[in-house]
Amino acid sequence: MTNPDIAAFFHCERIEVFAEVGIADIPAPDRDYIREFFPGAGSVIVFAQEIPDPVYRMPPKEKTREMLKIAEALDTTSIRLSHLLNEAGIPAKRVPLYLPVTITDGTVRGLVRLKQTAAAGGLGVIGKSSLLITPHYGPRVFLSGVVTGRGISESGQKYCSVPAGASEPESPASPVPPLCTGCGLCIKNCPGNAFGPDGRVDAFRCMTIRPWVPPVAVPVAKWLLGRSFLLRCAAPLAPRFARFATMPCSECVTGCLRF
Repeated sequence: MTNPDIAAFFHCERIEVFAEVGIADIPAPDRDYIREFFPGAGSVIVFAQEIPDPVYRMPPKEKTREMLKIAEALDTTSIRLSHLLNEAGIPAKRVPLYLPVTITDGTVRGLVRLKQTAAAGGLGVIGKSSLLITPHYGPRVFLSGVVTGRGISESGQKYCSVPAGASEPESPASPVPPLCTGCGLCIKNCPGNAFGPDGRVDAFRCMTIRPWVPPVAVPVAKWLLGRSFLLRCAAPLAPRFARFATMPCSECVTGCLRF
């Protein structure tokens, strides 16, 4: 088994923010979710791409189209990376772009929660809104990832996450402000009141999801999401539906002081 040069791979893909996180460094319950997704998981390679500020100011259809381009480009990168690793004799499984979710205790969650994994890998912090806030792009990021069967000690590297030209503190004495200030603007700005007092997000209250899943259809949607076989059958159709989707609301992102 050989270890591909992951840093060189991401350099070719023009991705500057990434981390390989050992399974032992990922706290529960996410460690268990990852092992459920890929038994024998040893690490997760998670990577991010910036969503440019002007994209959020576009009309909903144009904004959605531009975001989908970025997301699909990252998905293509995850396909290439998983092929690279598998060809090198390292078992790997990419986290799918479409329908990468399930239901746990009545709550929608990712099969692999990439935001929490990225935070465990040092790429940022989870803000009050549950968004990942990075030091380089704030909350304006898309994430993708590949789960591997190798341990972190086998990979020869752990992080490489500083974009070229990223700003540094002016001096060691310069205070570094927290990435999430706890101001709560992300939650206050949510028109669907999707954020609960316990910090959980009700995905079906999100104004981007609600037009597709009205309240009356939520029980059925939850039942479907809890059936992995049905999700696998529906996944090939998801890209077609995505072409007609719109993302009318991004208030939790644009309201963040780090935006």
